[in-house]
Amino acid sequence: MNPLRHLSCGFSSRPARLFVMAALGAAVCMSVPLAGHARVTSGARVRHLAASIPTLTVATQDDALGKAQDRAYFQPFGRKEGLRVIRRVWDGQVATLQAHAATEGRPATWALVFGEDSAIRAACMQGSLVRLAGSANNPDGCGVPSMQPAIVLAWDRGWRPSPPRWADFWNVVRYPGKRGLRRDPRSTLEIALMADGVPPQEVYGVLSTPDGVDRAFRKLTQLRPYITWWSTPEESARIIENGGVLMGSVFSNEIATLPSRRHDIGVQWGQSLGDRLSWALVHGTAPAMAGHARDLLHYVVQPAQVNRFAALYPPGQVTGQAAGQAPAGSATASAGREAAVELPMNLEFWGAHLPDLSQRFADWLRGPA
Repeated sequence: MNPLRHLSCGFSSRPARLFVMAALGAAVCMSVPLAGHARVTSGARVRHLAASIPTLTVATQDDALGKAQDRAYFQPFGRKEGLRVIRRVWDGQVATLQAHAATEGRPATWALVFGEDSAIRAACMQGSLVRLAGSANNPDGCGVPSMQPAIVLAWDRGWRPSPPRWADFWNVVRYPGKRGLRRDPRSTLEIALMADGVPPQEVYGVLSTPDGVDRAFRKLTQLRPYITWWSTPEESARIIENGGVLMGSVFSNEIATLPSRRHDIGVQWGQSLGDRLSWALVHGTAPAMAGHARDLLHYVVQPAQVNRFAALYPPGQVTGQAAGQAPAGSATASAGREAAVELPMNLEFWGAHLPDLSQRFADWLRGPA
């Protein structure tokens, strides 16, 4: 009997374990005696060797975006450095990030995060994230900018071919049906004020006053029975795609990645809100992993890696439409153009007011319907 016929390294062929093969394959195979009754390396031994590989945990956003980041950034970096890079999905909430940052006696459970600048800055100011060296795009060192999606009004063109505005969004008598809004004060309060007639350029001036905050919540109360809340960018697009709402506030990059079109979805770029997504290092990461986290952050901003990501996730290049709105019936904007958003998200405002307005919003949600 040829003993080589029974030689096995005990590895699965699943992609999630390919890096284990690369790192451990030679060592495991060398440990198998070449004898007619050789004992194959046990699964427990393989699991022990796999467990010895350092693990770096990254919290990113929704599935399609996260999968592209995994293929463009995390897997190649892990192979290069001999690491396991594990991706977790983050809901974008500061409280969630705080729960994974360092506490007394326990290091951070996440090393790197990717999310909206409003949350990144608020968490940075609270000490949950590491302040990096400042730059023109990042003067306070809170995060490294990566993408600039927009929050737009998407609607089912089957009931109305022309683009609605936020005032139409509130008109449930003329346009009966459910509305999709974010279960978060960010973007939702700005939209409520625009629906109430506040020009985009005046929204943050109004929202900076107690009367302006009260006005936004009064407007939301009018629509409350008709709202279907979404919590993640991916969900914002899914509920309009599956017909769960007549129209909704939606992240533009998520609309662009919908796998199918059961409905003819229109996108209104007028009165849209410009957002920004950034990378950030979590404070209190264990020293053994902190250096790897910084190396990964440096890796993801290199042109070669950015280009690889753009090929896997074309909406990552989308920054908006040159004028007004996307073409009729289009759910995407032109790549490489400046965003035509009428209201860029005010990061300083949300960095200062997100905790208080999040509490006010949570109290409002628990109030009478």
